[in-house]
Amino acid sequence: MRPLIWAAAFLAIAGEAAAQPYVGSELGPALAPALRLVGTDNDWGTRCDLLINPDGLETGTECDTPPPPTEWTNESGGSAGIATGIAAGYRFGRFRAEIGYRYHAASYHDYAPTQIGDVVTAQKADQELETAIGGAGDVAVHGVFTNFAVDLRTADRRLIPYVGAGAGVQRMSIDYLSLWKRNDDPDRIATFEDAVLRAKLAGTTTIGTAVLDDAMLSVQILAGVDYRVAEGLTIGQKIRYARGLGAFLSQPREWDQLRSHESSVGRGSPIVYTVETHDTSALTMTLSLRYAP
Repeated sequence: MRPLIWAAAFLAIAGEAAAQPYVGSELGPALAPALRLVGTDNDWGTRCDLLINPDGLETGTECDTPPPPTEWTNESGGSAGIATGIAAGYRFGRFRAEIGYRYHAASYHDYAPTQIGDVVTAQKADQELETAIGGAGDVAVHGVFTNFAVDLRTADRRLIPYVGAGAGVQRMSIDYLSLWKRNDDPDRIATFEDAVLRAKLAGTTTIGTAVLDDAMLSVQILAGVDYRVAEGLTIGQKIRYARGLGAFLSQPREWDQLRSHESSVGRGSPIVYTVETHDTSALTMTLSLRYAP
């Protein structure tokens, strides 16, 4: 409903100006922010894993009820990438309304040490876990926006500065990795007292690799300067800042392997993880081309 209200207000401001159609395209670099990925899953404690410990040795009441979710975090620095887009719209005098498709992508691949956020997993880090890393590889965002812009008056009629804003929907995908490896030396593992169980656990890995995605309502602001090179044809520079209005939250996903076996602990249901982030913004600076036939 809001886009319809904005459109009605825009048309009222545009007044009686004749509608002139146009098409445009753009290409340039994108700057993606530092990315903080928070993962959670429904894994049971290691001693409750009936595929590792089928007889339930050395357990008390800890395996009687499902435990609270585990939590971990991986942080990556900012990254550069590429942005592109196409648009079609109408000009009403100094005002423009358009619908456009936007795409930007960035490559992180700086897999960071995992920061553990729950007590149970933190206790493993002191003895059971040898390596814990993860984070984002490639990140891509597809978006469809409705934009409104107004040209600013200048003394030089060939230069056309403008500002605008828009709203739409973006789908963000994250190439995700989470890797947990246990100590190869059973004597360094204190999870079990039983030497056979320590040996079974030693060297095992938990791995999650997946392209995770989510769609979110998004907004953007934009500004730029066009230069008229011919009648109906302009080239220019555009700056755009876009971000989602809510957090990215992936669908539950099974681990590729959990302690070197399938994503299960032998209790009748798979172990799944989800990933969340609020870092959904991007700043792009593109070379734009617009043509009005």
